[in-house]
Amino acid sequence: MGYIQGADRNQVILLPDTLDDYVGGDNEVRAIDAFIDSLDISLMGFKADPAKEGRPGYDPRDMLKLYMYGYLNHIRSSRRLQKEASRNVELMWLLRKVVPDFRCIADFRKDNAKSIREVFKVFVRLCNKAGLLSHESVVIDGSKFRAVNADNKSYVSSNAKKVLLDVEEKISRYMKELDEADAAESRPGALTKEDIAGVLDYLERRKAQLTEALEQMAGSGENHICTTDPESRLMKTRDGIRPSFNVQTAVEAKNHLIVHYDVTSECTDWHLLGDGINASKAALGVENLEGIADRGYSNDEEILQCLLNGDTPTTHPNKGEKSRMFRFQKTDTEVTGEMLFSKDKDTILQCISAGELPEILHRGDVELEVVKRREQGSSLYLDKETGEVVSYAEMKAQGGLEKAPVEVRREPPLHPYFERDIEKDIVICPMGQTLFYAGPGHPNGKKDPCIRRYHRLSACLKCPNKCTLHKRRIVSFKEGETRKEEAFYEKARENRIVRKTSRRFKVITLSEEESSWDEWVILRFYPNQQHLRKRNTVVEHPYGTVKRWHGAGYLLTKGKQKAAAEMGLSFLAYNFRRVVNLLGVNGLMEMILT
Repeated sequence: MGYIQGADRNQVILLPDTLDDYVGGDNEVRAIDAFIDSLDISLMGFKADPAKEGRPGYDPRDMLKLYMYGYLNHIRSSRRLQKEASRNVELMWLLRKVVPDFRCIADFRKDNAKSIREVFKVFVRLCNKAGLLSHESVVIDGSKFRAVNADNKSYVSSNAKKVLLDVEEKISRYMKELDEADAAESRPGALTKEDIAGVLDYLERRKAQLTEALEQMAGSGENHICTTDPESRLMKTRDGIRPSFNVQTAVEAKNHLIVHYDVTSECTDWHLLGDGINASKAALGVENLEGIADRGYSNDEEILQCLLNGDTPTTHPNKGEKSRMFRFQKTDTEVTGEMLFSKDKDTILQCISAGELPEILHRGDVELEVVKRREQGSSLYLDKETGEVVSYAEMKAQGGLEKAPVEVRREPPLHPYFERDIEKDIVICPMGQTLFYAGPGHPNGKKDPCIRRYHRLSACLKCPNKCTLHKRRIVSFKEGETRKEEAFYEKARENRIVRKTSRRFKVITLSEEESSWDEWVILRFYPNQQHLRKRNTVVEHPYGTVKRWHGAGYLLTKGKQKAAAEMGLSFLAYNFRRVVNLLGVNGLMEMILT
């Protein structure tokens, strides 16, 4: 029995009469065609009217359709798009057999960067109108995309200076060799004058590049520069330190559609939380929004500004805490009812500083507390030698706080942490000894049952390798905490254990009437931990999908604006494919046409 045989190439066949017969009614290219044709491209900045003179140009709608089809099918290269337009039946139908030149394709993306971004925004509004977007929360994250800039075209000021000195030294050495080559006969295997001249030419060009880069860095005040794409920056990626752009996205939590994106030169996400939330609110048309982000966005100033706007910046709390705390020194400002209902940030801060919680922060995840603390430096000390009573500043000036390293020899412990058994209510120390419960903690002088203290004097007195310079070690655990790292042994090995060298002064205990007290306002924000756990499942998938469509996390265009157009096409294609998976092609067509 033979193999399956194909048709004879010379056989006459009857093909369908029209291109439309090759494209099924549920083919996604019909949805692409309907969406692009529904756009008012003149309002977006595209050149809507053809030129009256000269060679006719290509319709911007056709170029948009070509790019949208290409990005949906993992094709970003202008040369490959030109090739597909001439052989792909779906593209022949979509473009009506128009085949643009690859230069025209590349120039369209480059020249219409702002307009392409508007197309992305229009599709987001379309999805929002159809009820596909959640208005409760978005997940914000950033990812590094490699810029069009070689590693050897990136310069760091400290390293560039060293390389420049090395280049100048090599130039001097080769100049000396060139003089010797003129005076002596050539030896077998030695560099000729032509070879040395070629090396010198390269070194001179390298010296000029380094000098120019150092001058640019001195003028800009930055410590590094990328010369091919000056708007990119050296950023930490999985492949090391590379010239990149930081691409920010906001993904809504319901259907995982991207509602906002931005291309920045910021090396970290530290100052970008507020921008992401505000842009997402504009895209969704809502007044307030929850923005979920990872630890890279844990900037207290940004989080506070979001709270003052009425938004919910769900990031990780302070280390070891359940909340993120903000401290304000209490003022005597008289708060009126009008101030409490104000949305002006300065007025809201005045209310908080006065110890009043404004209406915009009356919510279940925000608490306000007024606490008293002894004024810093207000304590008095007794000089044991002279009997004189001195202030904190005088005690410090006379060496009362001076410390010196103490040589402590400790063997490595059995394990580098205290481990708590919640069921048995005991703690195992690094040397394997059992510590028992010794009452609640007293932070700031207040009893807190959520903090449990453990110690065992008899075990510490007999321990030959104890983790303290005192008689015993007291360890405190917060609610739910089961392990606490112990750095004493590492500090002892590095000779970083210090001790006070002066016992000359003794603190005088003052009564509350005699002491100076400061009042502070503590504002606590409790982020939703459950939402933080869902963050990865929402925001990481779009990045992984887009980078896989790209073939890698790199860009093809230079400059933030052009890179934004490229990322806009990628994210538009992602959203488009996502809606097709949710509604189907016919459902998407209905959404576009209604």
